Amino acid sequence: MIRVDQARAKQLNYIGITEKDLAFLKTKQDLFKEITNEVVNELYARITEQPELLRLIQSHSSIERLKETQRWYFQSLTEGAIDDEFFDKRLYIGKVHSKIGLTTQWYLGTYILYLDIATSTLKRVAPEDWLAITHSLSKMFNLDSQIVLEAYEKDEKAKVERLVENRQYMLTKVSSVVQDLSSMMVELSASSNLVATSASHTASVQENSHAKVGELSSSIDEINQLGSAMREISDQTHLIGLNAALEAARAGEAGLGFEVVANEIRKLATHSKQSLVAIQSKLKEIRSALDEVKHGSEETVRFSREQAASSQELSSFVQMIDTVAAELNELLDVDVVTH
Repeated sequence: MIRVDQARAKQLNYIGITEKDLAFLKTKQDLFKEITNEVVNELYARITEQPELLRLIQSHSSIERLKETQRWYFQSLTEGAIDDEFFDKRLYIGKVHSKIGLTTQWYLGTYILYLDIATSTLKRVAPEDWLAITHSLSKMFNLDSQIVLEAYEKDEKAKVERLVENRQYMLTKVSSVVQDLSSMMVELSASSNLVATSASHTASVQENSHAKVGELSSSIDEINQLGSAMREISDQTHLIGLNAALEAARAGEAGLGFEVVANEIRKLATHSKQSLVAIQSKLKEIRSALDEVKHGSEETVRFSREQAASSQELSSFVQMIDTVAAELNELLDVDVVTH
């Protein structure tokens, strides 16, 4: 009995499976029950000779369990009915085999092996009907192989669709990251250029200040030299005042007025000398402070120059990353277009 939709009926008609074939096979139910164990045992003896197939069996099931399933399948070929349940069960079997990684070459090859073993057995136990049985049985095997391939195709298509979806998701994420990276690169590039400009300007200002400090140090040296000269003049003035006081003392009363002037000259020389000593002391302190400022200025200039150089290197690195991001974006665009 055949109860399927129009598409399935077209498939059966193309293979040549008819109600007559199903009815004929149903009359052989007892015969199939008699040879089931023999056919199944020989089938699995041949299957387990292949190391790859044996590894799959041991990884996902057991030989005895698969034999039991195979006994059901072999006898189901004589139930005399093809309906939606018939297709659903075989689609499920095909899906399971696809899931465990059994390739179609092994699966389809097993159908040929199956038919060969069944034919040899039928020739021996049913010498009069074996050819007709084999003819109908081969149609059923052909139908089952088509159903299994359909299941494989659906399952593999689903895998491909999942891969495409995952790939598209990854491309979307990468594109988003690239866009974020590009934005960050623009900001970082602007910041690095600003830092480089500021560092260069700072270095220029510090160099100018450094030059001014140098000029000021030179002026202080000149003042120091003048102070030394004035100190010598003060010492000489003091000596002259002392000599004048001695001469006034010798002159007696006539030299009293001159002595007063000489004493004032000596006081003035003494005060000038003290003032010059104080000035030179202050100049020494200023010179020491200027030396520290000069040293700090040199350090600042060096640091500013290093900062400017580092900023330039950072800017170059940013430009390189920006170029890589742009190239990656182009690759993503090409990938999207080609797919």
